Amino acid sequence: MNPAALGKLLVWMEEQKFSRFVIVRPENFAWLTGGGDNTVIVGEGVAWLEVVEGQIELHTSRIEEKRLVEEEVPGISRVIVYPWYAVPEPGQPNDLKYDLTPLRLVLSPQEQESFREVGRDAALAVGEAIRAAKPEWTERELAGAIAEEAFSLGIQPVVLLVAGEERIFKYRHPLPKDRALGRLCMAVICGRRKGLIANLTRIRSFGHPQADELYWKVLQVEAAALDNTRPGTPLNAVLLSIQKAYRVVGRPEAFEEHHQGGIAGYRPREVVATLQNKTELQVGMAVAWNPSLPGAKVEDTFLITEEGLENLTVDSHWPMVEVAGRKRPDIMRT
Repeated sequence: MNPAALGKLLVWMEEQKFSRFVIVRPENFAWLTGGGDNTVIVGEGVAWLEVVEGQIELHTSRIEEKRLVEEEVPGISRVIVYPWYAVPEPGQPNDLKYDLTPLRLVLSPQEQESFREVGRDAALAVGEAIRAAKPEWTERELAGAIAEEAFSLGIQPVVLLVAGEERIFKYRHPLPKDRALGRLCMAVICGRRKGLIANLTRIRSFGHPQADELYWKVLQVEAAALDNTRPGTPLNAVLLSIQKAYRVVGRPEAFEEHHQGGIAGYRPREVVATLQNKTELQVGMAVAWNPSLPGAKVEDTFLITEEGLENLTVDSHWPMVEVAGRKRPDIMRT
């Protein structure tokens, strides 16, 4: 269990005057249990938690009871089991109606350490697969290699995108197809373990003539975002710095072509940055910015600390370049 999460939830329940509350959504289930997974089909819970009188009860079917108790929520105080053919609807009030996202945004020290571990391994999984890739591989072959590496480390890809030379200039969200990688490829993963999702993007060039210029521009945009990612700064202020940076590099239209990232955690983005969102960044939050152009994108997941930004998705084997005083992933060139 996650004592910090339970403490936040109990305070919130008292403020809302709720004597009990039901947790259904997978991101909240993972948050409250310290990484437990209530899904079989991705995104759909097969169990829920009821918080009552400071205790947590697990509700599930006979099918799932033993596995959940032994592997996902050991130490649960009470289990209520239903026949598989007569599972009732979760009670009210619940997190399908009430948004608990604000309670999840500041990560406890335990959550931060788990995030470091999944971030490191997610970066390693992507890096190992891309290092092995060849221009004649298809996008699906590269996606399969990334998935294999990720699952071997206990990471579930909740988003896995790959584009080769033909499609990287067309689409921001390229689901892998049966197309050759060619001279340029991009891989994107949002990888989940213990509920926390690490986000990163890597680019490899097999001699594409435009890759360096495009990538340098997105690095400049990202530098503006990272420079402004500080405790007390509103999310929309960071976004304004990104919008300005696109103008500076001569590509103002790119701001409109894709979202730019936001606060990370138990979803790929807990909060997507918009010009209207004034959520203040705090120590203990994680962020993932993803400035992009047709043909280029940069993305890592960072933790906001008292000392500055800590990159959670570093791959020590990946080539790096210094940008605005920070080590950032370079294009892997062949």
